[in-house]
Amino acid sequence: MIKKLFTLCAVFLIASPINAFAHGEITQTIPAADSKVIAAPTEVSIEFDGKLQTLENTTVNSITVTDDKGAVISQPTSTVDGTKISTKLISSDVTGLVSVHYRIVSEDGHPVEGDYSFTVGETPMLTSAQSEEGAEADAGISEEGGSNLLITVVGAALIIGLIFLILRRRKK
Repeated sequence: MIKKLFTLCAVFLIASPINAFAHGEITQTIPAADSKVIAAPTEVSIEFDGKLQTLENTTVNSITVTDDKGAVISQPTSTVDGTKISTKLISSDVTGLVSVHYRIVSEDGHPVEGDYSFTVGETPMLTSAQSEEGAEADAGISEEGGSNLLITVVGAALIIGLIFLILRRRKK
């Protein structure tokens, strides 16, 4: 019985989705996400919690910056320096909502992409109300790592509790 239980625990731990812990997470954006800046920056950069992968002549990491009309205002190439990726803006004559789309390959080999925005100059008027959940979805914010963590922790706690109960009853 004990061997079956330990085998079940081993299978559960191997099959549980713990790989979400290693994905690259943003630690800093310049300009900051959802910030308001007076003038357009000359460069946009994002720093992650781990080193970004680079391949010799292949572009695997990129940042694309667009203005409020959807026109690309960043250079077509991005620069990677360890944990930081950046791109220069080709136009400084920008006002309104500026969107940043990024795609990186984190040190664990998984691609991560998302979006955020900041405002240059005066704050644009929104024409429609948007819920906070909709804003997070548009910004590319994902909480998949948290749900995987919860499932793993609850599953592990149940298995440990079951083992404790079985061993306690065997001793009596």
